[in-house]
Amino acid sequence: MKKIKENDPVYGLSVKFADGVDYSGSEGRMIHIPLSTRNTSVPMVVTTKESEAKKQGTDGIFALCRGECWKKMKETIAKEITTFEYSKDITQN
Repeated sequence: MKKIKENDPVYGLSVKFADGVDYSGSEGRMIHIPLSTRNTSVPMVVTTKESEAKKQGTDGIFALCRGECWKKMKETIAKEITTFEYSKDITQN
């Protein structure tokens, strides 16, 4: 939940929703998604069905600072099994 400064690098963590989880009504928008294991909610972008990200299996993307924020979010997503099937880092080719 730290604010990422204007010139700081941003890293992405893409997620696939678990079976039965549907945020299609929020496609293309940033929403706050609840994380039960942390008793909070965090911002996430929901991909659109026409996007390249969605075609590659990504349902949502978290924007994170590298380091502790990124590490904590990966650990949290792994515990949120009723919401997420898996996560993967977004890297540049």
